[in-house]
Amino acid sequence: MAASPAAEHQAAQASLATLLAARVAALWPQLDVAALHASLPRFTAVLAALVTRYGTASAAVAASYYESARLAAGAAGSFTVVPVDAVALEQVAASVKWATRDLWSSSPDTAAAAVKVAGVAERLALQPGRLTIEGAVLADRAARGWARVPEPGACAFCVMLATRGAVYHTQRTAGVASGTRGTQAAGEPYHDHCRCHVEPVFTAYEPSAQVRQWQALWEKSTAGHSGKAAIAAFRQALGHN
Repeated sequence: MAASPAAEHQAAQASLATLLAARVAALWPQLDVAALHASLPRFTAVLAALVTRYGTASAAVAASYYESARLAAGAAGSFTVVPVDAVALEQVAASVKWATRDLWSSSPDTAAAAVKVAGVAERLALQPGRLTIEGAVLADRAARGWARVPEPGACAFCVMLATRGAVYHTQRTAGVASGTRGTQAAGEPYHDHCRCHVEPVFTAYEPSAQVRQWQALWEKSTAGHSGKAAIAAFRQALGHN
């Protein structure tokens, strides 16, 4: 069975993330733990350039996907997607500072820091693509909303968000509150190492077979539960510890 356009877009964004991960791994040896004051600024600058490059690509891929999805849906009127800019150097620097903070200790855990740096780089690079689609949905009168498209093997929280379907449209209706399937600020949360993406919806939302399975599992596993207990029950039903 051919993949859906939404799944193909998610795969395209995941490919960008995979390419970025390889570049970040190749860059990591340039960070000298014995000389952080000198090497960390240089490392951060190069990493920021990579995040900008792949973030720009992510936004372009998302804009093209949105326009194709809009055309395929037969949406009325014309609309121009404006790709979101890559994140600012200051945001990259702040994230790298957080990810490498334990390297300043007397017994630095370089392996853990490398994982954290890779995670923040991926999140920041994929952010423009996600925000490009979310922003287009908010500005496009023909759009009805957007749905979350989780990657294969996504965490229970991301899967839970996907079960909500195409309910995301405004700041008021875009997420999760009190640990239930309520409301969340648009575009959040996308955690580090998360490759979920966004599907714009112009007609009736048609969840994939996988999402329908998750929706049924949510209803069954969370019966009688709410808040954090519901998420815990759903996580257990998914087999996630």
